[in-house]
Amino acid sequence: MKSSSHPGAFHVLDALVSCGLRDVVVSPGSRHAPLVLSAEAHPLLRVFIALDERSAAHMAMGMGLKSRVPAAVISTSGTAAVNHGPAIAEAHFQRTPLISITADRPASRRNEGLGQVVYQQQLFSVHTLFDMELDEVSMDAASLRAHAVNAWESALFGPVHLNIPFEEPLYDAKDWESWGGTPSLQRESSEEWSIPEDLLDHLCTHDPRVLLLAGALPYHATWSQLSPLLSNKVAAFVDVFSHLRGEDLEGSSERFLAGVLGSFPDALKPQCIITIGLPPMSKLLRSQLSALEVDHWHIGSDGAAWNVFGRGVQHWNVPAPQGLQLLLESLPEYNAYAASWSVLMDQIHMAERQVLVTKEMPWSDWMAFFMLSNKLYQQAPLSAIHFANSTSARYAQWFPWNAVRLHANRGVAGIDGGLSTAVGDALMHPDERVVHVTGDSAWLYDLNGLMVKPMPQNLKVVVINNGGGNIFHWLKGPREIGLLETHFEVPFLEDAAASAATVGLDYFRVSEKAEFTKIFEAWSNNDAPALLEIQTSGSTSSLCFQELQEAIGDAMPGRRNTSQPK
Repeated sequence: MKSSSHPGAFHVLDALVSCGLRDVVVSPGSRHAPLVLSAEAHPLLRVFIALDERSAAHMAMGMGLKSRVPAAVISTSGTAAVNHGPAIAEAHFQRTPLISITADRPASRRNEGLGQVVYQQQLFSVHTLFDMELDEVSMDAASLRAHAVNAWESALFGPVHLNIPFEEPLYDAKDWESWGGTPSLQRESSEEWSIPEDLLDHLCTHDPRVLLLAGALPYHATWSQLSPLLSNKVAAFVDVFSHLRGEDLEGSSERFLAGVLGSFPDALKPQCIITIGLPPMSKLLRSQLSALEVDHWHIGSDGAAWNVFGRGVQHWNVPAPQGLQLLLESLPEYNAYAASWSVLMDQIHMAERQVLVTKEMPWSDWMAFFMLSNKLYQQAPLSAIHFANSTSARYAQWFPWNAVRLHANRGVAGIDGGLSTAVGDALMHPDERVVHVTGDSAWLYDLNGLMVKPMPQNLKVVVINNGGGNIFHWLKGPREIGLLETHFEVPFLEDAAASAATVGLDYFRVSEKAEFTKIFEAWSNNDAPALLEIQTSGSTSSLCFQELQEAIGDAMPGRRNTSQPK
């Protein structure tokens, strides 16, 4: 095989390919030329080119969302390498496969003041499961390959980082003999799991008062099998990004808190809170649950358990699908506590329907998401819908979405890389439609996500342009100090037409309810990648959402017309 003359490039990539690596994202540069030559020369690798290293790393992360097979992202040296950091942090907290490979100057020349030099060794060690420098000067071929295999085994469960120094010349090639063979890798354990006795004590009672919080979780086929059992057996908040679905499963803590007037009902106080996946979005819900001072168990083999409620947490270290299945099997067929919870949620949803029948909802973010959800639901099930942080991910909890997979970068919950992650997902599944729903600030922040070759032809983008990030309207602080529009919710996007043209997307715009259906259909039926901009008023959207929540509380049984004057 003709490849780069550098053993650090050939052996590392060839070993990763023997483990299962098939996809590589590369950004332009020079120091990483040996890795680029080796990737392009390998017959089993597909290479994608992305302008921006920060976007490239999120693309590679998006490539592994469904398959859980790591993709690699390769950068040149210096600040280019540092730009892998946001995606590595996100992959760390959501435990998504990712391999970052950064090229470096020779170790012997790091203190000579050369350009494009930062301290890259152990650069991401806090957020990686494996972080190592592989130096072809001091390591033989067997060592390079062995360390690459170790990195792959770790990358199956989260991000890893390999830093590889290269001496010049960088562009020479040579013929390599086939190494051959596939390394023996660790396989998923077939261990028989059993519920810890302390947790079992909460489950094996006449009326188990257990509240399940299912946060964002990796896609897994088992979730669809377990979903029907949840509403009958356990009280639950089910994040829309958990992939647990069902008409009786509540995803929005804001809707729940509106119905109970912001205070957790004493009659439904649990004796134990069980979490799976990432922590809940709502700070207010966390505060309410923390005040209950009950036992907290976390189920999952996805890293350390979060002490979400401040009273300590016990950890059942078992894969979440198996753990949830055993949990449900241990609960009685009829659970009075779960039934009472279900009655309350039915009342809240009935109150919401009553409000929507009697209240004229203005054109706003809420109405835009309501209509978008309905239109997307009427289509054949989409393969994936991605939501940006932070307003989009929260509105997503209020509505049903007809998609196999729903995703948001909730590991760190930053504005970084939402579009780029969706691009990576779309590149991996060119025969499936992928939709990305984002806000105007997040769209601009990650616009380089579409500076990629090849451009995914199966991607559709929705930009909710409410003038700079409506999430800050939800917070009291920015309004109270008088800096909301100047320092926190800052509009940078008049409209998305020019930015859509810059990245080659066909453009459609909606600015009122009456024109939504017609323009949505034109956008949806457009054969090329396209952007639908939905323009709303940030102040109207904030007021509308607040009034809706208050109206739901007022419409609850026994509490009509009890709202206090403002």
